[in-house]
Amino acid sequence: METAEITALTVVFFIAAVEVCCFFVISKLRGRSYPLCVVMPVFAEDSELPQRLDYIGSLVEEGSVLAENILLIDYGGTAEQIELCRDFCTSHHAAEMILPEEIEKSMKKYLHFIV
Repeated sequence: METAEITALTVVFFIAAVEVCCFFVISKLRGRSYPLCVVMPVFAEDSELPQRLDYIGSLVEEGSVLAENILLIDYGGTAEQIELCRDFCTSHHAAEMILPEEIEKSMKKYLHFIV
C-alpha cells in the first residue's frame, strides 16, 4: 500500500471512531432523563380499562421511562372501575387517582411546573 492510501484509511477510521463516540458513548454518559407523566382518564364508557391498566403496569414493571408517573383521572368512572384503579395505585407506587379539579396541583407535584 502506498502512503496516501494508508493515510486515507487512517483518517476514515479516525472519523468513524469519533462518530461512534459522539453518537453512542457520549449520549449514554449524559444520562439525561426527562420526567414523563402518563395521564389516563377514567370514563364509565371505557370497556377496555383493565387492559389499559395491565399495559401501563407492564411498562412500569419493565422499567420503561415512558411511565415515571401515572395519573388516573376520575371523569365519572363506575364503582368497579374506581376500585380497579385504586388497586392499581396500591400496587404501583408511581400511580395516583385524582379528580379533574386536582390536575394542576398534581402536575406541579410530579413535574415541577412553575405557574
